[in-house]
Amino acid sequence: MSLPEKVARFRAAAPAEQEVALLNAIISVGSVHLESELGSLKSALPELLVDVLEGRVNYANLNVDEALEVARKVLRPEDPFLLKLEDKVKELRQVEFIEKILDKLGGIGVSPDSFGKQRLGVITGFMLVRDENVHDAISELVNAGIIVRRARVSPEHHIVIMIYSVNKSQEVDAVKKKYSLGIQLPQWFFEPLETAKRRAEEEKTRIKKEIIETLVEIAGVLRDAFEFERATRIEIISNTLKAIENAEKNIQELERLFTELMAFNIVHGICRKRITVFEEIGLKKPVCELLRNILNNEKVTRQQFRRVLAHIFSQEELDEIENEYTRLLSLQSLYKALGTLKLEELAEKSVYIVASGGQRLEEVERPEYIVSYGYKTINKFADEDMRIYIFSVPEETSSALVNYLKDRLRAQVIVVTRDSQAFNNTQEQLARSLETVKNSLLTTIVSRSIFKTGTKPERILSILNNEELKKAYSYISQLKSGVPQRGLPEGDIYSYLKSLTGLADETSEEISHVREEIEFVKEVPCENVTERLRNIEKSLVDVSSKLVELLSYKSVVETMFRAQPLLSEIRVFRSRRITVIEGYVPVKYVPLLEQTLKSKVPRLLYFKYFEIPRTATAPTYVERKGLKKYLYTLTSMRGTPAYWELDPTLIFTGLFIVMYGMMFGDIGHGLVLSLFGAFMWKTKYRLLGITREGAATLGVLSLLAGLASMIFGYIYGTMFFLVPLGKPIIAPIHDVYGIIAVALWFGVAQLILAFILNMVNLWIYGDRLGALFSGMGGAGLAFYGSGVVIAYRLATSGFNLAILSSSELAPFISVLVIALLSVVGYGMFEALHRGEKEKFMHAISEVIEMIIAFPANSLSYIRLAAFAMAHEAFGILAENMAGFTGPIASYLVANFLVLGIEGLAVGIQAMRLTYYEFSTKFFKGTGIKFEPVATPISSIEKTKA
Repeated sequence: MSLPEKVARFRAAAPAEQEVALLNAIISVGSVHLESELGSLKSALPELLVDVLEGRVNYANLNVDEALEVARKVLRPEDPFLLKLEDKVKELRQVEFIEKILDKLGGIGVSPDSFGKQRLGVITGFMLVRDENVHDAISELVNAGIIVRRARVSPEHHIVIMIYSVNKSQEVDAVKKKYSLGIQLPQWFFEPLETAKRRAEEEKTRIKKEIIETLVEIAGVLRDAFEFERATRIEIISNTLKAIENAEKNIQELERLFTELMAFNIVHGICRKRITVFEEIGLKKPVCELLRNILNNEKVTRQQFRRVLAHIFSQEELDEIENEYTRLLSLQSLYKALGTLKLEELAEKSVYIVASGGQRLEEVERPEYIVSYGYKTINKFADEDMRIYIFSVPEETSSALVNYLKDRLRAQVIVVTRDSQAFNNTQEQLARSLETVKNSLLTTIVSRSIFKTGTKPERILSILNNEELKKAYSYISQLKSGVPQRGLPEGDIYSYLKSLTGLADETSEEISHVREEIEFVKEVPCENVTERLRNIEKSLVDVSSKLVELLSYKSVVETMFRAQPLLSEIRVFRSRRITVIEGYVPVKYVPLLEQTLKSKVPRLLYFKYFEIPRTATAPTYVERKGLKKYLYTLTSMRGTPAYWELDPTLIFTGLFIVMYGMMFGDIGHGLVLSLFGAFMWKTKYRLLGITREGAATLGVLSLLAGLASMIFGYIYGTMFFLVPLGKPIIAPIHDVYGIIAVALWFGVAQLILAFILNMVNLWIYGDRLGALFSGMGGAGLAFYGSGVVIAYRLATSGFNLAILSSSELAPFISVLVIALLSVVGYGMFEALHRGEKEKFMHAISEVIEMIIAFPANSLSYIRLAAFAMAHEAFGILAENMAGFTGPIASYLVANFLVLGIEGLAVGIQAMRLTYYEFSTKFFKGTGIKFEPVATPISSIEKTKA
């Protein structure tokens, strides 16, 4: 238990041109909590916007025309805020126009819900007409025998009401088509008149509120010319940060490309010389055999292919790579078939067509196709996966047959003429294609296998002995483990930030280029691969180094993004500007802050600080080192301690683990829980999607709770519900009253501790009277202590109420009454002498809580005994089940149930007792969180350009 670190409030000022130096100094210190800006320069804003910001403008007194005029003066015509405001004003004018229509309709006794409805063969309709057309429209309607009424709704518009029989509908529609404005009216317009008017008023109110919200947004970005400059700076920092974060997402892709390049080097350069290289890099035996079979052109069935690769590829990837393998088999079959051709046997004006495909290719044997295309089958080969046909075809039908084979039967086709030179070229081209597809297939399998098996790149690089890939790997290793951070160079910092944004875009483009080059090189003939491969490797090294450089600035840019909006500017003699920054820093860091400001800011105009007394409001700085950085979560979940409050982290933790152990006492279960906690703490495994920090916190709490469970397991003499380990000190299930007594006395001790802590907190805060006479202070402690003694004597006397009148308890009953009266008296004192009238009612509520809640809180601790007994009851359950399911099964089921269900339930109960019964007596948790603007200076490597 300790108080939060004492903090000091500081203020520093420098000329505006040295703002970056001032900010860099603050960033270097790190443990600084900045206050929000000192205030806006309202004089630069139009008066209306100032009134909007200060809440003096509401929907009832808003002058919409003035608002629109002001917005048009300060915003560009294409500004989104202005366009939004104009849309809202236009919407408001539309509603006001509808409201005028409703008023006119009310004046002539017409309700809008009657429009368009037929009653006794008569229809009431309306239309809006321009002023210049109204006489013509009325004349045509009257001539058609329509009853007409009109009313002016604006200087330019009239509403014309038409009453007509059903058989006049066509004449009315013709006039409406000719003269009606066709304004779209909302559905609520056609409701009863009063309802429609009310809806119109509601719509006007809604739109005006939205206009005010828009004006607030406008005012927020238009403080003055300095605010525009600041917004630009923040935008530059924001864009740089986004660019760095987007570039960071490329690390996994970069690693994938690196792995693919390693695989391609293995496939292209080494595997043909060292057939054992696949085993050397750590691939599994079935995969190695598959790769060698493909490399040596040995047949592998599709079933074998899928079975070997099923654990490496997803279903979608497996289908894709199987198609690639099918293509390889087809090319191999075609190449084999070409070797059987004899050009001298080919008839004049005929060609050979070699087709490779699946089972569908057998359709070519149907007589009607043979007759239609006039081909003759020279040879054919078949296995379970592939069909090869060689046809002799007349030249005039060869094109049609080729199209049929490709389009209908999805076959790969080669056409061979009598030209021997062309035939040799075809064979060479097919051989190159075969080699290219094989390399691509092998590369894909090898690279994916490396990823899946987690083979260390160092092992592969030692085989390849490729310097460029080694350089690339060193950069990628830095990217994965964390790039050392550094500060920004001196000079025009915002220009430098823009260059970083450009560098981020450049790296993304280069990664895309490397990806495209790798895909392209797979199609390049083997004799041309080496040079291209070296160029790709150099590009990979280059882009990796750029990404390392880019990410080395991430911390400082993140810090600038958080700190920049908190800087303030003031104007001196119109043209001179001064940047002012203020905030809080732990007292122990004040000398470091002062020294850093003086050394980094050439013209530090002002620096002052003063220590904040405990009675004042300030951010709460709690230093979290070692295990406390994980355990503090118990406190932060309840709230942030106020600056004057004791930090309850250690006592929260101690009480939690003791209560957990008491309810879950078992050496074996405690050991399992401890091992689970150690695993979570060390690995930070994101169980059920929790954060890594949350996983570490869960791990530490589980480890400590498990140790407490083992201690209580020794006291209870249990281990996995097996034979008791010697005579237990206390057996919950057999000594019910004993374990309940322990639980209750533990609760009493815990609540007394809570009262004492509250008295300490109030004393530190300066409320000495409250510490002594409040219901949660000294008076509450006296009341509770006396109540415990009285309750104990009642219980030990067999609840004989006559004992209450004994002289033995008279002093305690007197203390009980005096404590209640002192709480009420203190409340009256605060109400009368301090003018805080609500304090008296607060005192009354405290008295009620003392009488009702204190006993209830004490009895809540019986749950400690109840869960301890329930835990042991599971052992009896396992014992009884042994006759039905066997001892091993019954004990396994019982232990799994306890670890899975009771382990969680006990944690919830321990948390509840800690948070509700205990912490509510003394812990407010209303403090201000200390939010450092940056990481400490020791974690940033500072460099100069």
